Amino acid sequence: MKKAIPYLVTSMLLSAPALAQQAEAAGKDVKEPKVPAEAQARIAEHREMAEGKRQMAAEKRAKQGEIKAKKEEKALMAEEKHLDAKKEGAKAEKENKGMTKQAEKKAEQERKELGKGSEQGQRAREENSKKWWQFWK
Repeated sequence: MKKAIPYLVTSMLLSAPALAQQAEAAGKDVKEPKVPAEAQARIAEHREMAEGKRQMAAEKRAKQGEIKAKKEEKALMAEEKHLDAKKEGAKAEKENKGMTKQAEKKAEQERKELGKGSEQGQRAREENSKKWWQFWK
């Protein structure tokens, strides 16, 4: 251990100037290598092309978003129309069902007054045989 201390001190003294020079060099402006004008022009052209592609991609995404929104809106409208048509169909079916039942019942009813009375009275009864609540027949 006694022999290691002098070696450490000596190595520190010798390496100190090397470290100090590196610190000074690190603070200086680093010179960029000179690039020919043609290369700089190509680099600028590539950057412009890349920017143009980015803009086109952004426009395309915006258009796709609009198209998607329109499709969703159309789908919702179609679904609403379908539901409305379904409801109306169910209502009409119920009304038709009731009307057919009513017509069947009326046809099945016995007419007690058939064959009774004069011909003129029978004709009058046939014309006025509608029920009082059926205004549309």
